[in-house]
Amino acid sequence: MANVTMHKTYTFGQLHKNRQDVSFFTAPFASIVQKLIMWQDRLSERASLRDADAHLLQDMGITAQAAYQEACKPFWVS
Repeated sequence: MANVTMHKTYTFGQLHKNRQDVSFFTAPFASIVQKLIMWQDRLSERASLRDADAHLLQDMGITAQAAYQEACKPFWVS
């Protein structure tokens, strides 16, 4: 049975989005880390989608073909 997680919240990503006092020097680093976290989320979600059973996909309202197409996308493509 597949374990499907749809959304995750990362403290750093939320902190970076909500804070206006990110310095000029740390902003590029924070942006890169945020992008890496987003890519890791996509990898994880697409792996879960790929491994999901047919009844789970049906419960989510996703066809097997749509799940396969989404799971085959590279992590850098939204």
